[in-house]
Amino acid sequence: ALGCTSTIIGHCEERNDKAGVLAEAGVTDTAAVNRILNQELRLAVEQGLSVLYCIGEKSEEQDRWQEVLGEQLRVGLEGVDPSKVVIGYEPVWSIGPGKTPAGKEYITRIARFVKEQTGGLDVVYGGGLKVDNAEMLASIDEIDGGLIALTRFQGEIGFYPDEYLEIIQTYLGT
Repeated sequence: ALGCTSTIIGHCEERNDKAGVLAEAGVTDTAAVNRILNQELRLAVEQGLSVLYCIGEKSEEQDRWQEVLGEQLRVGLEGVDPSKVVIGYEPVWSIGPGKTPAGKEYITRIARFVKEQTGGLDVVYGGGLKVDNAEMLASIDEIDGGLIALTRFQGEIGFYPDEYLEIIQTYLGT
């Protein structure tokens, strides 16, 4: 009714919220969150929306990232028209103040894995496309773009249009 054409499903905060609600009900099966997100994905696509489907591993899951991300993809995308989906990779363990950002080699490995698992769906970096990582992310052939959250993470935190343009220009190399 609002005229939306796309949506984000599975963002790390959404995954955490769903896992918390399920835990209160005694459900600790990680696939349960993916099954709920799959229902959201199916409904969104059925309603004509394009979907940015976010996946990512937490620090305690890093040693088994293939299993975690593989399950998020397999269960989350089951029965969903892939032509309506772009994958957003969020390395949850590296997002936020004081955390070490994921490096080029790590992001490349994950993006290759996601493309192999999905038959080549577009993959955007969801760990935050910023001026300081835009050039590096643009140099990764397997990355098809990035998710810009805030443009300023210190001082007057927020989203500033001039800084948004700077991020895009840096990513595009213009």
